[in-house]
Amino acid sequence: MPIHTILALTDFSIQAEQALDRAALLAVTHQARLRILYASDTPPLQLADPYARLEQRARQLARRHSVPVTTVSGSGQPMADAMAEIDRADLLVVHHNMHCGPFWRRSTLSRLLQRSPCPVLVVRQPAQAAYAQVLVAVDFSATSRPQVRYASSFAPGAALDVFHAIDTGTEAWMRRVQADAPTVQAYRREVQAQAQDQMFSLSDSFDTRRNRVGTLVGRGCLARHLEVQQECVSADLLVVGQPRRAPWVDALWGSVARKLLGLGLGCDLLLLPHDSPVVARAVVRQRGLAPRLQA
Repeated sequence: MPIHTILALTDFSIQAEQALDRAALLAVTHQARLRILYASDTPPLQLADPYARLEQRARQLARRHSVPVTTVSGSGQPMADAMAEIDRADLLVVHHNMHCGPFWRRSTLSRLLQRSPCPVLVVRQPAQAAYAQVLVAVDFSATSRPQVRYASSFAPGAALDVFHAIDTGTEAWMRRVQADAPTVQAYRREVQAQAQDQMFSLSDSFDTRRNRVGTLVGRGCLARHLEVQQECVSADLLVVGQPRRAPWVDALWGSVARKLLGLGLGCDLLLLPHDSPVVARAVVRQRGLAPRLQA
């Protein structure tokens, strides 16, 4: 699904301004329109008119990057303003360190991530160039292939690594019921082989990028593995799917996205809702093709 409109939120903090710069670079890459929204309950003390500053910033970004940039006049209710504009955007760009005023509390960021119908890019690093190394987490569900394809088109010039963490829950259960070591080891080898086969199948479908698609397999906690792998491959963008669950479920059990937001990642984080149009439509197309491929 092409990116035609990008919505970026700012409160004029240094971190939020970095998010605007990244949004502008992406607008150049995708030839998209950039819309910027001032979202803060408490205007910066040094600014007499935040909306005049927003217009000025829009002109700066348009001149520097030669892309169309427009401002959004909010109602003064940041969450409502953001949600109203998200429905008209293909990508939402925010910054992780949203702590400048009530709007930027992580609880509000969590609500935004929970409700956004489009992919959300959480910017953590200064935007100096296009993404060069992308790490994509997959779980081999129906959404995995659309996630990898989206990541590929999102950063078309980047090298791509696909990562899967094997769930060790069954192996832990086998040890609890005192299964003998050879049985546990045989199970581990079988699961490892299945994961490698699925990874090969996933990466082999991207013929045009075969020389730039790597596969990585780990075991255990996905969030922790992603933190380590991000450093190992020097990824500047991490892409993770996000299932839509009730807020109390995430609060009780946690989600990969929630855990990653709490870690000190050294890269930007792109979250793809499983029910977003870009993922859901691709899943439907996959299911429609499956009977023909099997015939």
